[in-house]
Amino acid sequence: MRAEKAPSRSIEEYPTGKKIFTAVLLPVMGVCIGLVSLFVCGILDTDLGWTMFLSYLHEPLILALNLIPCVLLVWLFFFLTGRVWPAFVFPAALVFALSAINYYKIRIRSETFLVSDVAIAGEAAGIISRYKLELSGRILLMIGALVFGTLFTVLLLRGKWKNRRARLICAAVTLAAIAALGVTVYRSTDVYYNKAVNKTAEINVWSDLQVYVSKGFLYPFAYSAKSAFPEAPEGYSEARAKAILAPYEDADIPADKRVNIISVMLEAYTDLSEHPQVPVHDDVYAPLHALYPECVHGHIVANVFGGGTVNTERNFLTGYAQAEEYRKNTNSYLWYLRSQGYYVEGYHAGDSWFYNRKNVEYNLGMERFGFLDDYTDASRFDSSFFGILTDLYADRDKSVPYFNYSITYQNHGAYSATGSPDASYLDKGSLSDASYHILNNYFHGIADTSQRMRDFIDSLRDDEAPVIVVFFGDHMPWLGDGNSVYHELGINIDLGTEEGFFHYYTTPYLIWANDAAKAVTGSDFAGDGGAISACFLMNRIFALCGWKGSAWMQFNADTLARADILNTGNSLYRVDGELISGYLLEDDQKDVVWNHKIAEYYYKRHFLYQEQVR
Repeated sequence: MRAEKAPSRSIEEYPTGKKIFTAVLLPVMGVCIGLVSLFVCGILDTDLGWTMFLSYLHEPLILALNLIPCVLLVWLFFFLTGRVWPAFVFPAALVFALSAINYYKIRIRSETFLVSDVAIAGEAAGIISRYKLELSGRILLMIGALVFGTLFTVLLLRGKWKNRRARLICAAVTLAAIAALGVTVYRSTDVYYNKAVNKTAEINVWSDLQVYVSKGFLYPFAYSAKSAFPEAPEGYSEARAKAILAPYEDADIPADKRVNIISVMLEAYTDLSEHPQVPVHDDVYAPLHALYPECVHGHIVANVFGGGTVNTERNFLTGYAQAEEYRKNTNSYLWYLRSQGYYVEGYHAGDSWFYNRKNVEYNLGMERFGFLDDYTDASRFDSSFFGILTDLYADRDKSVPYFNYSITYQNHGAYSATGSPDASYLDKGSLSDASYHILNNYFHGIADTSQRMRDFIDSLRDDEAPVIVVFFGDHMPWLGDGNSVYHELGINIDLGTEEGFFHYYTTPYLIWANDAAKAVTGSDFAGDGGAISACFLMNRIFALCGWKGSAWMQFNADTLARADILNTGNSLYRVDGELISGYLLEDDQKDVVWNHKIAEYYYKRHFLYQEQVR
């Protein structure tokens, strides 16, 4: 005879002691989840982990802001399911997964995990797949906590609260509390910058990474939702934005000054030979240095380091200091060039899904943009890339002016720390084996890229058509966990110093023209172009061509005359030659920076080139 299954007991049937035990256990589980997350994410490098975690325990507000979400999630899932085990398993799985992503992103890219990253989860997974992820003690601890908590709650706490009406009321109240905290405390700039300050941890307050980590994980992650959905800048009004832009209107490009332009953004390309202590062989950068006397050359001050290619890309194509996702048609220099009769196309030696380029490039005005899969036998290497770029230019419609923006993939990290190509591109000296291999692999690609840049320009010298070539790097390369290679090389990347700031964000650019283009424009295309933000690089090109450009180009030119660096990565600006934090700008300096923010916010949201849409 089959035994009947005993019905589960409702909480109402429990003895008072068990009710109290459950009521106490639930918030304790939330606290434990939060503490494990803090321990895993409280890391800047392997030496500061315990120090950072202990600092949280001495900062009650920071501790509370990171634990409260976990406690509320535990209560929410308990009220929704009526059981204890889902109240632990689902919040823990969610919080631990987010914590692991943040942990590995810091270790691999020296960047924190933001809410905006969720929208590009596919791209992130593609990047992560190229790295070897080690199961460190922190990650193993987190996995162990999840397994232990699951077994404990599933095996020992089987009862269920069956009063559905009461549970739903409690769930609604919990959701309301989460929403209220989310739009007040967790969104408050005052709390983030002035109240939730970790005075115990020794950090560099100029480093966004260190400031983020000093506040835990769940709290700064929740606060980052504020930037995922851009807000109008301080002092914004549509009337003020219109007044700022009123003096400017699009100017036509003179028919007798039109030239073809080929612009190439080079993946992780920078000139490390600018640091005398770097033992790189001269021939690695010799082709680049040979081009300098016949180019306008200088430095891009990017907003990103070791990754975030698309930020520099979109700054260049739009002239905006703050890059966004651009999920609809948005004013850009590409749309302006199309309005002037230019054919605009490009190519990326990568995948169309990466950074959603398959959509965004067209929203910014591309008429055609190709990817690796569009070409038979194409590869991610520059040997293939420059061949395709040469063919695109040769096959263009020569009856109309031409603009090309293309992106390389070669030199993308990570660079192996355990093996090198047969050739050596630097002296090992006192470098560790891992650092030597990372650098040798990096320089192997850079040497090839440098020569192909030179060869590509040589192929255009005698072209009868006027053509300009622009090369620029997107960001500094990632060179080992915790930027260990930079430290071994003695390169200062301390964002608390001006020197470190420029070393951290700077990549080269050069603008070359053949004789036909020099004759058309009347410019000699030689000299030092200085250090500028990527949003001003197109200004350099237009000025050399003798073009006034679009209304935005003209406004940007006036901004450039006062402020040539608008760094959103660390909120630093160079105004009237002085590099200064956004919080310390004088009134006159602040007007320059904030007028640009206000005009940019408006201009992004009022599309002007509808007649060019096809």
